[in-house]
Amino acid sequence: MEQFLKNSSNAKPSVSFVLLDWSCRESFHSLHYLNQQNIPRDQYEIIWIEFFDRKAEAIQKRLDEDRISGKPLSVDQWLALGFSNDLYYHKHLMYNVGITLSRGRIVTFCDSDAMLKPTFAQSIIEAFDFLKTPESQDPGIVLHHDEVRNIDEKHYPFDHPTFDKFLSGTCINWKNGTTAGLLDKQDPLHTRNYGASMSALKRDLIAVGGADEHLDYLGHICGPYEMTFRLINAGKKEIWHPREFLFHTWHPGTDGENNYLGPHDGRNMSSTALATRVTGRILPLLENPAIKILRRGGEIPDRKNLIQKSLTVDSSRWSLNNLKKLDLRRKISPPTFKDIFTQFMERAAFSLKKHKTLKGLLRAIFYTSFFYTRGLFRQNTQLQVNCKIFLDNLAAENDSEFALLGTGEVAEYIYTLIEQNPSCLQGVYDSPSGGTFHDLTTSPIIDLAGYLGKVVLGNREDMESRVNLLKNLGIPPDRIIVLM
Repeated sequence: MEQFLKNSSNAKPSVSFVLLDWSCRESFHSLHYLNQQNIPRDQYEIIWIEFFDRKAEAIQKRLDEDRISGKPLSVDQWLALGFSNDLYYHKHLMYNVGITLSRGRIVTFCDSDAMLKPTFAQSIIEAFDFLKTPESQDPGIVLHHDEVRNIDEKHYPFDHPTFDKFLSGTCINWKNGTTAGLLDKQDPLHTRNYGASMSALKRDLIAVGGADEHLDYLGHICGPYEMTFRLINAGKKEIWHPREFLFHTWHPGTDGENNYLGPHDGRNMSSTALATRVTGRILPLLENPAIKILRRGGEIPDRKNLIQKSLTVDSSRWSLNNLKKLDLRRKISPPTFKDIFTQFMERAAFSLKKHKTLKGLLRAIFYTSFFYTRGLFRQNTQLQVNCKIFLDNLAAENDSEFALLGTGEVAEYIYTLIEQNPSCLQGVYDSPSGGTFHDLTTSPIIDLAGYLGKVVLGNREDMESRVNLLKNLGIPPDRIIVLM
């Protein structure tokens, strides 16, 4: 690790902006916009974290110009973590370094190549201050800002368009003065940009164990929303700012190139993060050592040693060669026609209950059939991959066995994958018991009481009640596996 800059003069900011890079940024214009905010510069700090060892010339040039002109420095803390180039980046580790470095009451994880209006920082502070009560200084929220995306290639290389010019271009999610995601009441999880900007009190982030550094979050399929879901489980309220946005212009590789993808729901939303919404888990699966020290409130070493502590992680499974091997092992056959047809008929049955008119029913079943079937194909394909990832992680973590609750499609995929080595399956539990699952007999669910291994939900129906049932049997949330 090398810390290029630490500006000690900005010691007590209200907000700490944490910006990430993994030697991928060509343009650093977010620093321009963050230094044009309409509140005093000492009310917020800017932390730039590089995963590898690059010392970006563009940042150094800005700092040199700041010193000559006498302006406040464009960055307050700047460091490179110094990881080897043969590793894949881990954003969640960088989030935890940012939390550890931060000096602000509020920590904001923000897209590091976005345009921001001068009111952006103010909107964060006001949201947290507005929701305080006389009885409590805790606003009880986690705040998100959505991002507007312009796909016009004319703005690359970045040409500093005005906001009016930006919005007059081809913006794929801008509608009637707001984002399509904020207007969406049906599926906001996939239409809002949960990774663009997330803000929370530093103490709240520490209380939930910071960002989860589990291998499932390595690389592209990750984001601060994983912390959002666990903060909600801890009693915080998710809110989206209704008027303030980030603005993102097109550049090559906007969605990443040659990405390693951890488990997701078929639409690039982390399925491991989504599972926490079902299990209610609060602490991470893999907690950063420095965050654990802060959370437990023990003796805290000096800041430099604490940062070093945050980097005391096992990165051996992040190697590019290892990930390539895993990708080859995770090649799967497409879902069967039976899988897709069964789920399509389930959707049709659901539509029969929901739609009261023949026109509405026909539209639901047939008009959207192509898109729905395509979505099912992608989701089922990804579900098989997620099952393989779970089994890979199980072996790497030296967990010798697991149990299945239910005998649905997840159980079928899992059984197919372990057919050559079924000894890792401790048993299959269902209600009523005594049925058969392949060559196994199902046991009563009550027999899972006190089980110390992991329990995988074997189907995707009625997940919340099944999770509650397991919790009542003494199975902790971090041992309940929901594969989506």
